Amino acid sequence: MEFTVINADVIQSGRDDGYHNDSDATRTFEHVGCLDLSCSNILHIANLCLISSSNLTSLKLPVNRIEKICNLDSFTNLVELDLSHNNIKQIENLQGLIKLRRLILNHNPLTKIQNLDRQRDCLEMLDIGFCQIDDYKFTLYLKRFTNLISLVVEGNPCQTEPMDSERTFILSIVQTLLVYNNKTITVEERKEALDIHSQLITMLDKNDRKWKRMSVDKQLRLERMADRKDAFLDGIPEDEDVDFNVSVFRNTTVEHVLMENGRYGIHNVYRTYADDFRRLITEITEAAETCRGIRSQMVNKFQGELRQLIDNGVDESRKCVSELAEYKKRVRCDFPVGSDDGGNPVTNDNIACGRFEERTRATWLTLMRHEDKLSRKITKMIGQLRDVLEKQIIEFKQLVNNRFCMLQRQQNIFLQFILEYAVSSVQSDDVNNRISKVSQFTNDVSQCMESQASQVERAELYITESASRWLDDIFDKLNSEEIQRNRQKISEIATFIRYQNEISKLTES
Repeated sequence: MEFTVINADVIQSGRDDGYHNDSDATRTFEHVGCLDLSCSNILHIANLCLISSSNLTSLKLPVNRIEKICNLDSFTNLVELDLSHNNIKQIENLQGLIKLRRLILNHNPLTKIQNLDRQRDCLEMLDIGFCQIDDYKFTLYLKRFTNLISLVVEGNPCQTEPMDSERTFILSIVQTLLVYNNKTITVEERKEALDIHSQLITMLDKNDRKWKRMSVDKQLRLERMADRKDAFLDGIPEDEDVDFNVSVFRNTTVEHVLMENGRYGIHNVYRTYADDFRRLITEITEAAETCRGIRSQMVNKFQGELRQLIDNGVDESRKCVSELAEYKKRVRCDFPVGSDDGGNPVTNDNIACGRFEERTRATWLTLMRHEDKLSRKITKMIGQLRDVLEKQIIEFKQLVNNRFCMLQRQQNIFLQFILEYAVSSVQSDDVNNRISKVSQFTNDVSQCMESQASQVERAELYITESASRWLDDIFDKLNSEEIQRNRQKISEIATFIRYQNEISKLTES
């Protein structure tokens, strides 16, 4: 048997309203509400553009040979979709069906239920019977469907132990159901299911709350990361990880001194150093956040002023064009038909066209002056904004450089103190042994100093380079947008004037 292609004839045969008009079938598809194309040997869902997407509410394509769900996004008013007895292996491409209430997919080689998130609040009936679903994980997915009242899953290979516990297990998880496997759920059944699986329900509710908290925390974390990136802070640590020089305290010599000499106040020195370090990082963070806030306000204010300036320019251009249109009407009305010396009719169109061409050229010059004036104003505004932001970024960079230099000095002072204390505490009768230990301490602390200096330098460089890159990017974008706007405006003016000239010539001829 040959495959059937969905076309006007097939759609006409599938209508359930009894309407037939062989002379022009395609015109009648605008009002199709229900379409049944069952048992038509259809291979692909295609050519449904022949039907009005706003009126179709029910689409039935059972007992066909369809392998992929597709081309349904535009049918936003679809309430019922029947794709049973096909070869569909995956639920997909249903995002646009935001009003879908009945979805029938039985007798398909489906192995999981997925991609129905957009139907979570509208789906009322789901039939996935006699598919190839081999476990009940899909129930956890359907648990969040707030209006699902009917579910059919019979004929799938998934099983529970004991066998008769399947119904109570499903009812305990998907608690919105009123009908399961085409059998009404009684009050006693529901109560029994909730009693039997009370511990499971409690655990699932706890997991749901945990999942929601994690989702909220993840969203907040993403927002905080975005804010830190905008403030150029994603190159340095935050909160408890603020000691990004933590490797200082994993150094063998530092650990040894802190461990062996705590009673002599070494830990007090460490705490003072750590507090000063955090204070400096806090100052950098606050300065970056303040800089971000000021920059955002400036850019937003600039965008508002730019929008107002462009709107005013558009209004001036419209006024100029309106004046030209009014002049055109007046010219046509003020020159009546007359006759020449030979009694032949003559018009003053030549005079009118000449004057209109002069007015058109004047309009062209006026519009171009408006655009040139507007472009100069915008360029000046962009330059002024850049001057202000450059000054602010330079001040921010100077503060960052100052604080990072202080960090570096504090690190060196602390490590020098550790080295001196470690060297002074070396006691040995063997001179070579003492020299070896002092050399070991010195090399160890020197390597630590170099490592920390490199780390601090990288953090500072990241912040300053990010600030410079942000400044260049935003003004490259602003200048590019202005160039494109200017070119588009000039093109529109040229097109308008050319059109007026062509109309004038046609009228003259």
